Amino acid sequence: MKAIQTTFKYMRAHKLIAVFIALVLAVGINNAIEALTPAKEIALIIGEPWDDMQARSTAKIGDDIPDEIWYRMPDELAYLRFADPKHGFVTPPAKFFTVGFNKGMIDTLRISPQLEPLPLQEALDIVLDLQNQWRSNGWELSDPEESPAYENNERWKQAIENCRSYSTQWHAEPLYELAIGINCFKRDRFPKKSGYMITISMGKYNP
Repeated sequence: MKAIQTTFKYMRAHKLIAVFIALVLAVGINNAIEALTPAKEIALIIGEPWDDMQARSTAKIGDDIPDEIWYRMPDELAYLRFADPKHGFVTPPAKFFTVGFNKGMIDTLRISPQLEPLPLQEALDIVLDLQNQWRSNGWELSDPEESPAYENNERWKQAIENCRSYSTQWHAEPLYELAIGINCFKRDRFPKKSGYMITISMGKYNP
């Protein structure tokens, strides 16, 4: 009888181990496939019809809801190409990416242009590149005295590292405005997943 009980315990323990290994492998394979699959494009302009974005984009995104205010997320990994001919810019691929609509018209977006929490310098480099694109394409800082642009210097790096950096606001008057910030992302249980997250929110210009 004891031998049978021991056998069942052995089988049950090894079954749990096998299931755990299978889950780890599945997650690893999924991450590998995602890394090797090129991101597709969401190309949009704030204020345009939802259908125009869908027709222009290579990434799939669901339909809007008639006469409703809501949002959608791309159905696949995507990056943003803001398609305004004068004020356009392009982000890296993003796992978190929402596009808001108001009765069939695009009115907001939120995006973290990265696939996972990043080391400080990598996050800062993305922000610096976006700022250069904005400067080159007609965007201006909304309050350069109180909320200056991010810079690649020790003062900014210490502020980011200490979770004390603030968001900066940019605008392309009279059409669009956005805010960008770098935030700490910490997981006590998974310290290797800790790092820094970039957040961009964008909408119509509201002076």
